[in-house]
Amino acid sequence: MDNLKPVTDASAWKAAQMMNDDSWIYRFDQQAIDELDAALARVCHMEITDIRREHFPLDRVAQDLKKVAAQVEDVIGMAVLRGLPVLKYSKDDASRIYWGIGQYLGKPVTQNSRAHLLGHVRDEGVTYGHKTRGYNTSAKLNFHTDNCDVVGLLCLRISKTGGLSRIASSTSIYNEMLRRRPDLLEPLFAGFYYDLKGEHLPGRTELSDHPIPVFSFCNGKLSCRYLRNAIMPAFEKLGVPPTVAQLEAMDMYDELAGSPELCFEMAMEPGDMQLLNNHVAVHSRTSYEDFPEEENKRHLLRLWLRTDCRPLAPEFAERFGPGTARMGVPAPEAFGLPPRAASASATEPAMGH
Repeated sequence: MDNLKPVTDASAWKAAQMMNDDSWIYRFDQQAIDELDAALARVCHMEITDIRREHFPLDRVAQDLKKVAAQVEDVIGMAVLRGLPVLKYSKDDASRIYWGIGQYLGKPVTQNSRAHLLGHVRDEGVTYGHKTRGYNTSAKLNFHTDNCDVVGLLCLRISKTGGLSRIASSTSIYNEMLRRRPDLLEPLFAGFYYDLKGEHLPGRTELSDHPIPVFSFCNGKLSCRYLRNAIMPAFEKLGVPPTVAQLEAMDMYDELAGSPELCFEMAMEPGDMQLLNNHVAVHSRTSYEDFPEEENKRHLLRLWLRTDCRPLAPEFAERFGPGTARMGVPAPEAFGLPPRAASASATEPAMGH
């Protein structure tokens, strides 16, 4: 680990930078809304997940989405699309617009073993724990990444109180650990087994096939994968407790992610579309109190997108299923549906918060 150096690209941001610069927020003007409405009119009769890019033609908005995709991939690793008047649409039509926009940003992949391609983030009255998914609760969520290149959230309705989105640069977390405790980077680069929470393929074990690194370099790019809620139960199933160094490393990671210096908090507004690059950012959420009326409860739609832009080391293969490691994959010429992008199996294990 003596040859590690700080990463100085734009993904290494800190909270103050995000608060003082809103260039990562893209606002839909009326012309853009009119174009989206025209595209919606062409697909309003279609099943949401049957919509493809050619069914949802965009011109001016498509040019903006190329800039958004570049921002998410090559700059700070996040963007927000703001200004969609989501309350004027039915939930299905809002979903069609969101899905149509997603077709210009990547390929939707399954979010669980039930092959859900468009997820609903809302409180379903369950308790957050090792065996449940946090997005179905109102609980505070720990910092983590999702099992895709880019995670997108569309806010339909906000909560009564709380529910702030919290984001930190995993690149900056790496830099701070390198500066303060470089010795603790070793267990993070070595990686951890993951509990697949019952979403493993038939014939495979309940754990990942191999330890998945938290940090990994490939072709000069640093990528991150971190989900402590799946790491700790894997230790239990292996019957081997984590070492002191492993625990210290994860504790320091969590502490840095939530620190005032690195953690950026934002309140999402109805119509906001938040996009995060899972390889360079970790996210969480504060707990929230919901409205009592069902029609007013907090509700977000989630997309997991595969872009195949970033080179990933072979040990990251588990992120996308067996045999789909991507070493040295160059960025595609366009951020649509590149021919080389492999389809996600409907039964591919997909783990998130």
